[in-house]
Amino acid sequence: MAKDFSTESYIVDEQLADTLSWLSQHQDCFDALHFDVLTQELKVHHANGIDIIRSGMYLTAKYGILVTSL
Repeated sequence: MAKDFSTESYIVDEQLADTLSWLSQHQDCFDALHFDVLTQELKVHHANGIDIIRSGMYLTAKYGILVTSL
């Protein structure tokens, strides 16, 4: 099943490339990305602070800002 990266919501899975593809389609909802190769952590800086993006998280860009959930 193909993923639609243009949708306003996304559930993070183990595929980092897919998460980055979704985020690249919604660049207006966050300020910066940081991926640490040693810890394998993806951090997203946005209006509500900084979140570490993990598998299973729900991301939405509906409100013009990145909203994440655990």
